[in-house]
Amino acid sequence: MNRFDWRYPLVGVAMLAAAAAAFALKPAGAQRAAADFDLEKAIPSAFDAWVIDPGIVPIVPAPDVQAHLDRLYNQIVSRTYVNARGERVMLTVAYGGDQSDALKAHRQEVCYAAQGFEIRTILYVNLRFQEKTIPVTRLLAVRGMRSEPVTYWFTMGDRVVLGRLERLIVQLRYGLSGRIPDGMLVRVSSISSSPTLAFAGHEEFIGALLEGMRQGDVHRLLGS
Repeated sequence: MNRFDWRYPLVGVAMLAAAAAAFALKPAGAQRAAADFDLEKAIPSAFDAWVIDPGIVPIVPAPDVQAHLDRLYNQIVSRTYVNARGERVMLTVAYGGDQSDALKAHRQEVCYAAQGFEIRTILYVNLRFQEKTIPVTRLLAVRGMRSEPVTYWFTMGDRVVLGRLERLIVQLRYGLSGRIPDGMLVRVSSISSSPTLAFAGHEEFIGALLEGMRQGDVHRLLGS
């Protein structure tokens, strides 16, 4: 006999409730076009052993992808950092003031696939920063000779969300109070043929980045 899986009706209930809240409440207190902070200044140009590498310019997305990013996010910071060992890490942090159902942060596996990458691995792990647990997604994106391990997470409102159900719950909670949640995407990647070593390097880089930021700005990246 097949066992009944309660996850599916729960997802359905959450979706219906979120839709009902969005229709009935029409939140007016949305965090709209511009945030009350400067993302460019919030992300340090140098921290621990890492500095911006001025010789590496991030790849410009295709015009259709860029148009989608402009619709999703109000502020985007994209940089490449290098340390004393010559290791390079690419960082993208993007802020969107409106993460309602019609405008929510996109999954990076979808974004990379849209740019011609093959997604070979997807893992869900927890990173630790001080007392905070950060649920992140790790993936390996490959296009031709380019092998790019990626670690990313995004926030919605006041928490890091990993899946669709979590996003719906946050949307519902904010909708019931007449607000629309904002969101932050944090993506770290590198060019490497060894994903295991790359992901370990990402974890080290993220810890150093968060330690090098002001406390109030760290909370924005972690959704707390």
